[in-house]
Amino acid sequence: MSNKRKKKRKLSYSQHVVTYIDILGFRELVDKRSPNFISRAIRDVRDITVPDALAIKRDKENYVNFSDLIVHTIPILSETKENKPRSIVSGELRYLALVQAVLIDKGLLLRGAVTFGDMERSYGVLFGPGLISAYELERDHAQYPRIIVDKRLIASLRNNSLLRRYSYEREMRLLSNCIRLDDDGLVFIDYLGFMRGALKSDLLSYHNLVETHKKLIEKNLIKFEGNRRVLSKYLWLRKYHNAVIRAKLGRDKQSNYYINMPEMSLEIRTLTPKPHQH
Repeated sequence: MSNKRKKKRKLSYSQHVVTYIDILGFRELVDKRSPNFISRAIRDVRDITVPDALAIKRDKENYVNFSDLIVHTIPILSETKENKPRSIVSGELRYLALVQAVLIDKGLLLRGAVTFGDMERSYGVLFGPGLISAYELERDHAQYPRIIVDKRLIASLRNNSLLRRYSYEREMRLLSNCIRLDDDGLVFIDYLGFMRGALKSDLLSYHNLVETHKKLIEKNLIKFEGNRRVLSKYLWLRKYHNAVIRAKLGRDKQSNYYINMPEMSLEIRTLTPKPHQH
């Protein structure tokens, strides 16, 4: 056996896109559902959010899952010359939009944040200012079943300080298809609007998604009518759902999918149906 000591790697921070998400209402699931149900919910979220092994190795991505919490980081300057240039930011946001849409069918909603910052990993532990920023953004601002996108991230794309190799126009066009500006001034991933474009050649599937989304909201508005904290989250979701219906479906279809439930004692301001302008 060699007695040579393994040379320690010199640690240094590098900039990553950082995604921090969890399952909305996980505490209620733990209190009221069986361990088997909770295990299945965690597995469903993990299976659809984990990057493929090739991406993790090639791009040196990090993926950490603990209970209902998921952290995913992507080095901003990790691409090799052999790989075609791709937009790390818009790619991550579009994928998260797809993830949220797919989980609707399982009755699962996500809350979280996407930002950027310095990260490092050592002995399997992920740490850095970027992770703290993502955690604080999710904790202080996500609030509803939405994934917040840090405005600093979008601003960095505007001045090309992050992805200098990418076309500004292409980047912003891709982003505009999957984000929306909320009434509180925060930008979030517009998964329901994004799927309208993703399923433009399969409107039946989109209508099924919207119908499932509608039923999930209606069920939980009734279920949590006496719980103001949880009810506010589904009132926001109703607001978002109806805004997308008005913006993405023709008048002849809107009445089929619009949520016209009686007004609740606790209300959320109307979300503008207009797409976010950059």
